[in-house]
Amino acid sequence: MASRRIVLRCDIPARDILCTAIREYAHAAYPEGGSECAQVARYTLLELAAEISDGISEEKVSVETSKRSKPMIKAALEYYFDRQDNACGTSSMHQRELFISLLNGVPVTRVELEASVTADKAG
Repeated sequence: MASRRIVLRCDIPARDILCTAIREYAHAAYPEGGSECAQVARYTLLELAAEISDGISEEKVSVETSKRSKPMIKAALEYYFDRQDNACGTSSMHQRELFISLLNGVPVTRVELEASVTADKAG
């Protein structure tokens, strides 16, 4: 039977980007005052960001969450990197791939993050 959980393994710099992406997406996609379903989605995303933020620290580099959150996290990352690319006129292809690998269980650290940023800047 397939696991209903995913394990996110990352350090604080990657965690911060992930949580920022989720929070920004929650506020943009589900603004206050929307339907009851939208408010539940917003609340769920904000709670997920808090769970990840609280769960990953200097001492603990992984957090487990529901596999159901994976599509929402992917959408949040797309939104985050689309906004970043539009604001800076850049491409974040390598960073996007890095965070998708995080959702697939691959650990992400500052080293990989910096390398992906450098690769994106190089074009």
